[in-house]
Amino acid sequence: MNRRWLAILMVCVSALTLATFSGSTQTSTADDTKESSSTDRDRWMSVKLNSAQQILEDLTTGDFKRLETDARRMQVLNFLEQWARDKSFKQESEYQGQLNAFEFATKELVRHAADKNTEGALKSYVALTESCVHCHELIRDGQTD
Repeated sequence: MNRRWLAILMVCVSALTLATFSGSTQTSTADDTKESSSTDRDRWMSVKLNSAQQILEDLTTGDFKRLETDARRMQVLNFLEQWARDKSFKQESEYQGQLNAFEFATKELVRHAADKNTEGALKSYVALTESCVHCHELIRDGQTD
């Protein structure tokens, strides 16, 4: 029964996320492509930031069931973002390292939420946010553009 609900949740999150990003048609100029890429990145980051804030709320209220669900949602968002991301961007080793750190942190967050382990979940959340900050440093510094 849990797997069924998880599958339904993943499909719903996927559909909502894809609907969010399928809005406009694009021209083929270099400036438009770069601007569109930046806009897509901003949208992904906004969705992930909202999810991270929800996870923090779950941690502070001790709602482990919701924490596990929200951590799984973050896993799905991360997977969808990687799927949609430009290949040349993904091939940067430092960026890939941050993706791996983010993925590991979300997996650990799910595990600790299922175990109702506040301390472990908190450490996983900190690791998740660290990977976000380090990744954004890479993006801001232009090392992965």
